[in-house]
Amino acid sequence: MTTLEQRPPPWRAVFAGARGRLTTGLLLLEALVAIEIMVVATILPAVEAELHGLSLYGWVFVSLTLASFVTVPIAGRMTDRVGPRPVLGVSIAFYVGGLALAAAAPTMLILVVARFVQGIGGGGLYTVSLGTVAKTYPADIRPRVMALLASMWILPGLLGPSLGALVAETIGWRWAFLVPLPAIAFATVLVMPVLRNVETSDDRSTMPILASLALMVGAGALLAGLTDLSVWSVPLVVIGLGVTIPALRRVTPAGTLVARRGLPAASAAAFLASAAFFGIDGFLTLMLTQVRGQTLAIAGVVLTCSALAWAIGSWWQSRVATRFGTRWLTTFGALLIAVGGSVVAVGLLDVPLAVPYVGWAIGSVGMGIVFPTIPLSVMGETTEGREAAELSSTILMDYLGVGIGAGLGGVCIALADAGTISLEAGLAGAFGLGVMFALLLALVGQRLPDARYRPEIAAPQPHRTDRDPARRSVDSAS
Repeated sequence: MTTLEQRPPPWRAVFAGARGRLTTGLLLLEALVAIEIMVVATILPAVEAELHGLSLYGWVFVSLTLASFVTVPIAGRMTDRVGPRPVLGVSIAFYVGGLALAAAAPTMLILVVARFVQGIGGGGLYTVSLGTVAKTYPADIRPRVMALLASMWILPGLLGPSLGALVAETIGWRWAFLVPLPAIAFATVLVMPVLRNVETSDDRSTMPILASLALMVGAGALLAGLTDLSVWSVPLVVIGLGVTIPALRRVTPAGTLVARRGLPAASAAAFLASAAFFGIDGFLTLMLTQVRGQTLAIAGVVLTCSALAWAIGSWWQSRVATRFGTRWLTTFGALLIAVGGSVVAVGLLDVPLAVPYVGWAIGSVGMGIVFPTIPLSVMGETTEGREAAELSSTILMDYLGVGIGAGLGGVCIALADAGTISLEAGLAGAFGLGVMFALLLALVGQRLPDARYRPEIAAPQPHRTDRDPARRSVDSAS
């Protein structure tokens, strides 16, 4: 495959004309989702203090992920079949409905249900967002868009916790679910008109409704077994695996579970990347507070640094994506995650406190490189008219990787909590699993579709433009 040196397009190309309104709307939706995640994590202790139900504390987050297992594959196929506009509308309706229900929740159980409803919308929003990038942006602009989407997590990482604490301590935690509603409405107004003419597919393949529901149930049992060690843990894990694996085979490309070269490897890589990163990231503050004796405020700085480093990695990736292949970028980013995770583990020893901070900055740069590269590799190989459906498999495995990575790390911590091993050993086990997933990702990265700058995909070709009113209308308005 011939690769040409090509300067990345100017940033203003992303914000020109109708494309600019679409970009602004997508970025605003991404930022609002990011802020809401950060705020909820901050206010949840205040929520639990009023509603009680400590046993359901973790399920406030888990229910969000489980709902996504149902919606992502369905939203992907529906986006191709009827276009992104109606799917985005339904997703926003569910997301807003979940926020409203959460604000009015009288019990912790109702809050969990509200978060499930919100997760239905959130999974659809993310799927439509990436599907829209694949369907409406030229290939040479996509890395810029993906870098901008990643940057939308910087300010939430910096301001989200403080904003959540301020809201909870002044007007009350319920308002944290209501404040985003006007901004969501504004973003919807920006995006909807631009999506009116996106081309649809005549694909009428069966919707994977039963398989998606089975995946949700199986993953729920698997995560419950991993995160709550008890006499039921082993049966739950076995049942969860027995239901999850066949369901995954139904909703992901054939060969995903063995990382077959091409699109299946991209789905497997998405799982490994999230399992590696979040299997380490989820336990950093625990190490810094419980092992290194730092305050929560000082420990939280590592997450802020991580958000900044992630954005730097994505920015660099957007500049070199047209020069290097996705295989090289993914392998390089995976090795940075592995090195960063190893340095973080060294922080368990009596070393300067800066060591784990620097280590995880390295790992986060790696994730910033890998995270947009994997879906970009899929966008370069998707079948015309099936972009969202084929991307949905990657998104689904990304969500699953978050749960499994954190769940397996949680097993190590649970063993420490039970007194079987020390906390230091439990944390070392969690970090070691993350490094292992990162090294596997470095290997699987060599099986990805090797998308790099090619003239025939860098911009819409005349014959394709004639058949693609969405891209034609966006480009002409630019």
